[in-house]
Amino acid sequence: MKPQPHIGRQVSHFHQVNIDGIEAVFSDDMKYRYRLSIPFGDEPSRTKTLTVILKNPSSADAMKADKTVQNVEKVVYKAFADVRKIEVLNLFALRGTYPKDVMEAYIAGIDIIGKENDTAFKQALMSSDYIVIAWGGASPIRNSLYDLRVDKVLTMINVPDFSGKVYRKIEKGSDKYPFHACYWPDNIDFNVC
Repeated sequence: MKPQPHIGRQVSHFHQVNIDGIEAVFSDDMKYRYRLSIPFGDEPSRTKTLTVILKNPSSADAMKADKTVQNVEKVVYKAFADVRKIEVLNLFALRGTYPKDVMEAYIAGIDIIGKENDTAFKQALMSSDYIVIAWGGASPIRNSLYDLRVDKVLTMINVPDFSGKVYRKIEKGSDKYPFHACYWPDNIDFNVC
């Protein structure tokens, strides 16, 4: 029997999120989350869409967040006063609270990227005004596997059709291994990549 990654606890979405408007796209078996669309409340000054790209999804869905998604909601709301909706994507769509479980699933022969993940990327990126890369470093996912996926995602972002700006938090990391959103401090410092 192939190992299935652990799915951890859920927390409330940030209080400015319009919970009734959240949409989550999962695989039929719920093992993969391809896209999580999170709108804020109705504020006329908020008209833009921001896509944030993380490492792998955990327990967040249309009703509850996880720690990382909740932090993304809070920081993006404060840092981007014109953003109405966040699209959450992941390098690897296999759900697992602990990335080591995702790596173990890969070793066991499970597809960790997900067959619909690149399609979700293309759809979300083409409707985004901003992109924030926030997937962190490779550990504990094998560097060679991680780097291949990061390179593919960076290629998808750097297409002529996308005219928006790509950002990352400035505190740590690099353009290839940006500071993971779970650890973002509660400030508004983002740099254009």
